Amino acid sequence: MFELLIFDLDGTLVDSRRDIATGVNLMLDDLGVPNREPELIYTYIGGGVHNLVLKSLTQEHADKLEGGVELFWARYKEHALNTTLPYPGVESMLDGFKGRMLAVATNKPYEHTMLILDGLGLKGRFASIQGWRLGLTVKPDPQIVLLALNEAGAHKDKTVMIGDSTSDVLAARAAGIKSCAVGYGYGAREKVMESKPDYFAEKVEDIERLFL
Repeated sequence: MFELLIFDLDGTLVDSRRDIATGVNLMLDDLGVPNREPELIYTYIGGGVHNLVLKSLTQEHADKLEGGVELFWARYKEHALNTTLPYPGVESMLDGFKGRMLAVATNKPYEHTMLILDGLGLKGRFASIQGWRLGLTVKPDPQIVLLALNEAGAHKDKTVMIGDSTSDVLAARAAGIKSCAVGYGYGAREKVMESKPDYFAEKVEDIERLFL
């Protein structure tokens, strides 16, 4: 039995795609760059903010990347709770793990992460909440995952990382813990499965089935 379950945030616990797309298009407005269709922006999520902004800008405007990243985070913060909600079943799934330690390890900045978890009433469920801060490296580097593991005080062989992207699987492996990919998030399933996660949850309910 796993004593600690570490969750990714976007695409795993919450569906934030529409608000992320809003932040991207407001950033593009600020830079005088044409907007992108939200459905296209959704395909850019999961590879880190620099990847998201660069693909949204296109190579034609790649020189605006650093300013774009700063603008995106500012604009996204203004709209981070417009439509973002937990995936159906997530709250009852987390309730089902009462008595176990839960954590969040996300590439989203810590400030934005706390804004969302607090705004959705989820913050108090987690023994550790880790997001990007200045000086940290993001997944697939294991640093954020290891911070969650250490703060929770769990053993590596009793910990699993649950997320929707290849970065989550690779970060878990580098941290020396098990991984579980989910099939309902933003990550391209074929690519995620190529990274060979230890477990796979098609639906939120499957997480309970696997780890209760």
